[in-house]
Order: sequence, then structure tokens, then C-alpha cells
Amino acid sequence: MNELLFEYRLLLLGALHCAVGLTATAIAYRKGYPLKRWLVLGLIGGTPSLIYALTRPRITPRKE
Repeated sequence: MNELLFEYRLLLLGALHCAVGLTATAIAYRKGYPLKRWLVLGLIGGTPSLIYALTRPRITPRKE
């Protein structure tokens, strides 16, 4: 029974990690950064990716 409780906590932490990573991806994408790159960074990095995405400046399109 104790092993089941451990697995439940581990799965919950993993799901929260991925949710934070997806939030970082959404924030970075809305700022103009590439979706695929931030999806990988967000799912691997989790909370550090979220902090990094929040501190990145918005990309402004170049006028030529």
C-alpha cells in the first residue's frame, strides 16, 4: 500500500511539472518565440522554464 502512495505522489508531481512547462510554452509563444523549441524546453525544464519565459522580452517584428 505504501508503494502505491509513493507512485501517486510521483505521478502528481510529474503532471504538475508538465503543466508548469506547458504554461511556460504558452507564455513564450504569445511573446513570439518558436512553439516547438519552447514545448521541449517547458516539458524538460518545468519551473525554471516558466521563470525564464516570464523574464524574456517580447519579440517585435522587424520593419524593413
